Amino acid sequence: MSMQQYKIATFARFPPFRRDPMRADPLLPALLAAERALGRLDQALSDPARRHRARCDSARRAAAALVHLDGHRLDPHDFQRALAAPDQANGEALRAALLSGLLAQLPLGLTATATPDPTPGPRPTAHRARPDGTADDLVAATRAAIAALDSVDLDGMDADREDPEEEPVPTPVARPLPPWTSGWLDELHRRWNVAQLGRPVPPSDARRADGRAALAAVEEALATHPGLLGAAAAIRGLARRPDPGRPERRGHADDDAIAALTAGRTETSWWSIVVWLAAPGLIQVACRLHFAWPALTPALARDVTGYRLALEGTEAAWTAWFLGTVQDLVGHELERLRHLDLVQERWEERIAPLARRSNSRLPDLLPWLHERPAFTVSRVAGDWAERFGLSLRGAHLLTEQLAKAGVVQDIAGQAGERFWAADLSFLPAGR
Repeated sequence: MSMQQYKIATFARFPPFRRDPMRADPLLPALLAAERALGRLDQALSDPARRHRARCDSARRAAAALVHLDGHRLDPHDFQRALAAPDQANGEALRAALLSGLLAQLPLGLTATATPDPTPGPRPTAHRARPDGTADDLVAATRAAIAALDSVDLDGMDADREDPEEEPVPTPVARPLPPWTSGWLDELHRRWNVAQLGRPVPPSDARRADGRAALAAVEEALATHPGLLGAAAAIRGLARRPDPGRPERRGHADDDAIAALTAGRTETSWWSIVVWLAAPGLIQVACRLHFAWPALTPALARDVTGYRLALEGTEAAWTAWFLGTVQDLVGHELERLRHLDLVQERWEERIAPLARRSNSRLPDLLPWLHERPAFTVSRVAGDWAERFGLSLRGAHLLTEQLAKAGVVQDIAGQAGERFWAADLSFLPAGR
């Protein structure tokens, strides 16, 4: 598609820009360039294998960038060891390792791990138990009886039928929660606290109420502004939104002195964390991307000062900075994709002499290595047994073959346990 055709298609989708100061003509070239760049990234990720490698790699880079944005330092060697053995890690390395799992799951969708509230409003009043607990016992017995009756197939109880065959009960499939809804936001909060504190912490009532208002503001921003401009407005609104109970920002947004003073502060609100975790989803929805999950957090970490100054400035200044950042983001991501392609080709060449046997599992392990580039055999033996049908001895033998081919190497371990790591960069240049 030529530039002229792209402009015609853009103006056909959206109303004229001069009706809104935010959509003024100076922003149009940057907007078109950013959206075309995202289109190239989306096309580059149309291959499922390439998309799998990019998703796993992007999650690790985003976890490292999130720690950096939160004002902490992360050693790449500690991060590597934490990915291999989380139970032997602590501090920011453990936090980044746990966050990488959450960030890798977000593009696939979050599934509920706890029973959600039936309604977004206040919870209904529970039955009050008498001192002897009779009310609770009666309710439990009634529910059990109803469940038992529901499980009986009355239509299949035919006396004339001989030797009835029971049909297998299908296993219920956990479906992802609809993104940017109250249930999805609660699940994100729960998993974030698991990575932070090691235990799930439900959101408070004030935070849930504020969450509903924030989600409504995001929906309004995406509906009001076209394409990437809607994502920029929604991200800015979330990142500037204070937590319930925290004081509102003081000073005018156009005051450069106040913006400069607040730019270096590392105070992190829950809504900033939501942006760092899930802003790629807003870009994906706003620009109607099919495959790309733009890694915004590493792009923000490359220019923390510019990010905070733009956030504290005017809406037009933020939009201009954001559009430029998206173009820079796409350039880094395309370069990273080419690097991952070269790594995959090098791995395939190295294992080719060892994978000639028809029963070799070495080719099957390469996609898994992108998911878990650092590991110990004792911790992954169960996963390999389930996914590849390998015994513990087989896992050791295949690991030795990977090491012989130069795909993985032995790194220093603890307590005599061997740590293995693939030749992937955990914190590449520029993050």
